Amino acid sequence: MMTAGLRGGAAMGEKYMSESSLRTDSKPTFLARPMSRKAALITSASALVAGLLLGGGAGGAGAQSEVTSLKDQVSSLETDVADAETVAVENDTALTEARADLDRALGDLAAATASLKTATDQVTEMQTAATASQTELDARAARIADLEGQLSARTVQAPVAQAPVAQAPAAQAPASVYYDNCTAARNAGAAPVRAGDPGYGRHLDRDGDGIGCE
Repeated sequence: MMTAGLRGGAAMGEKYMSESSLRTDSKPTFLARPMSRKAALITSASALVAGLLLGGGAGGAGAQSEVTSLKDQVSSLETDVADAETVAVENDTALTEARADLDRALGDLAAATASLKTATDQVTEMQTAATASQTELDARAARIADLEGQLSARTVQAPVAQAPVAQAPAAQAPASVYYDNCTAARNAGAAPVRAGDPGYGRHLDRDGDGIGCE
């Protein structure tokens, strides 16, 4: 009678275990997968204990021993489930933090990319301005060279102005020169004596043409 009760209880427990396992494995979540089977085992073991209690109520000390063993297994499984739940919570927290770190990293990357683009645009603008300035400087240098060439050509073609040569003043004879007559003037090497020359006098210029002792 005890054996029949145990078999009946075991059959009920196994049936409940199968149904619980199907219900538990139907829609497992991402974090609940590691502990869903343990929860099913606990449920199944509880069902098995209930079946044994119902099927073998008068089974005696042997059935009671098996029930105690199953209770111990259920208690152990409950501990495992609690540990698995703790791990799942920790994993969930770590996953949330990892996602937050990833979001921050993506934000930093986007900001760095925007800053790099701005700096690249500024460098491009500076290079364009430098090219324009260099072009303008080259044009001015060419204009200056052209003007210098024209100035050089004009300088070569222009006649060189001759500085006036200072004439040495004529040596003046002593103011006391006096010739009594043309013979004296000729003897002194002064004839003919012109008006304004030292020693000129009217007595030497009889015709009054400004030249004496002709």
